Amino acid sequence: MPDTRQIHELLTQIDRGEILLPEFQRGYVWRRDQVRGLMHSLYKGHPTGHLLIWKTYKPLRVRGSAESRDGHSLLLLDGQQRLTSLYTLFKGKPPPFYEGESLFFDLHFNVQTGGFRFFQKSLMQNNPAWISVHEFLRRGLGDFLREFPSLEEEQRATLQNNLAALTDLDAIRNYTYAVDHVSGDDYDVDDVVGIFNRVNSAGTPLTKADLAIAHVCSLWPEARGEFRAFSDRMEERGFAFGLDLLTRCLAGVGAGSVALEGSFFQTPAEVHQQAWEKLKPALEHLVGVLRHEALVDSLDDLPTNNVVILMTVYLSRHGGQFPGDDIRRRFIRWMFLAGLWGRYSGATETKLQQDVALVATGDPDPTHELEAAILRERGRLVLEQGDLDRATVRSAVAYLVRVLARHRGARDWFTGVRVYDAALGKSTGGERHYVFPRKVLLSAGMEDGRRINAVANRVVLGQKAPKELRNVSPADYLLEVNDNQPGALAAQSVPMDPELWRPENFLDFLAARRRLLAEAANEFIASWLPSRPDPNGEEYVRGLIRGGESDDLEFKSSLRWDLHRECTNKGLEGVALKTVAGFLNASGGTLLIGVADDGQPTGLERDYGSLRKPDRDGFENHLQQLFVNAFGEATASNSIVVNFHQIDGADICQVTVEPSDHPVYVERKGQSLFWLRVGNATRSLPIPEAVRYIQTRWSGR
Repeated sequence: MPDTRQIHELLTQIDRGEILLPEFQRGYVWRRDQVRGLMHSLYKGHPTGHLLIWKTYKPLRVRGSAESRDGHSLLLLDGQQRLTSLYTLFKGKPPPFYEGESLFFDLHFNVQTGGFRFFQKSLMQNNPAWISVHEFLRRGLGDFLREFPSLEEEQRATLQNNLAALTDLDAIRNYTYAVDHVSGDDYDVDDVVGIFNRVNSAGTPLTKADLAIAHVCSLWPEARGEFRAFSDRMEERGFAFGLDLLTRCLAGVGAGSVALEGSFFQTPAEVHQQAWEKLKPALEHLVGVLRHEALVDSLDDLPTNNVVILMTVYLSRHGGQFPGDDIRRRFIRWMFLAGLWGRYSGATETKLQQDVALVATGDPDPTHELEAAILRERGRLVLEQGDLDRATVRSAVAYLVRVLARHRGARDWFTGVRVYDAALGKSTGGERHYVFPRKVLLSAGMEDGRRINAVANRVVLGQKAPKELRNVSPADYLLEVNDNQPGALAAQSVPMDPELWRPENFLDFLAARRRLLAEAANEFIASWLPSRPDPNGEEYVRGLIRGGESDDLEFKSSLRWDLHRECTNKGLEGVALKTVAGFLNASGGTLLIGVADDGQPTGLERDYGSLRKPDRDGFENHLQQLFVNAFGEATASNSIVVNFHQIDGADICQVTVEPSDHPVYVERKGQSLFWLRVGNATRSLPIPEAVRYIQTRWSGR
């Protein structure tokens, strides 16, 4: 015959540390509706199942308190979710063995209808029929009645007229559970887990990952604590690696399989521990790569976490780091392709195991085979604009588009703040802004919700748009955005034809933006190929800007336009010349004109306007003549290359300088000055120091 216990007795046993939780149990996972459903059933006196407790004298890793006085442990196998919910409502705090998702303290009870709902201000405020379940159960009916005289008349009358409902609610503490016991020391963890799953068929059975954690904890009791501590540390960096994901990684590293069966359960404890020591630095390194290079700052930026498992297995087998830049870039490329083309969207475990087997072979670069697997399955790797048709913000395409905007230097349209800080490896905002607001489109007769919510109608901002602009046509504000934040629209592939910003042309806008997004996405994916980018190409220049100024890179906001005085200042041309001279006399370098010190493209429009021929050609001719006049025809032709790029809608001039084969001087006020790049600054050397440097630098001449 099963034992019986009333709820208040069970809660007392928890307080005394008599009822504990085995380490293999999952944490608390119930949702609000499950808590409400339990309370409703208890109030009505309906059956709510029974409890299963394992009474054992074996030492076992537990969550909770110490063993009972006579040396045995009462380990709760079935009923954790119910008792955790009840303990929370009665005590107003979690039980000692609590671990998991959010707890719910704000359940309320309607004494007139007998209904339970979580707190809703508009429904319950100033409504005397609603009372807090926790406050009532904590105090009990007697204490609650003693407060009646101090209540307002309406509330007192309502409660007095419904004393029967209050009595029934208080009676929940006396609700009796049948408690089945599994006793004896002949059971091991696997036996007990099997029993749990059989009796818990109506609830949520332990998953393969739960079983795997249970098995690892039985061999290595400290495992859960190790996992939890590492997970908490990674969550502080934005990556909340759950126990399931860590266990899959552990299986892949230690057993070469993520199937969580067979070889995994035959793996000795010391192998698990060794795998864990390899896994931790691998994950830490991967998080750094994702945040600072891939511009992915959390697992929420990935369509699937399985890419993390595979890359962690690879890194663990290669000393915790990618062997080289090319391989690292190819893995990032594969990661984006795997997410975009749903590599793990079906038959997940089978395909993940196939891919893990590829990286477990020891091949230093398995990305070719990994990519080929996607190509065989999908038939192509190139994104087409039709793939974006009606794609919503939850689609795989949307994940890529969000990261793509970060890589293209997207800025908030109204504040100018970049939506991602690459130095910190952190997003500065993820507001999904409607280009065409829903209200505007509905007024224009567009009722297709999928098109309204399509990813082609959304952009990423750092924060919500100003209230006055949230429901207006883009035709009414995008021109101003483009003027105030040059390049901000182009960075997110917004078509620049103002006619497309009108509500009546919404479908044409979607088509144009889908095309631009597809083109940008394909360029982005291709940019991760290991072949070196063209040093005079746009992607190379974007990379330079992201890296910031250095000993071989300098930014100049303009060539001759004084931004402070708002006029032409030819003296600024001398500043550019001394920078180029410094590069010529050192090891070479790059000068980017039209880029502010903080990396923001300022463009050359105002420089153009200061010239007789106010365009790119006029600027190039003027700049080349400055170099010829300053350094001579031979040096200007052989050691200096001028290119132009459009970055985020702004013209940028790239001056690439090769080291000179002879000392270069700049004439200034009748003096010949020798400029040299030292660190990230350019300085003029005194004559004695210049002589020594020249003798050393060009001693062979």
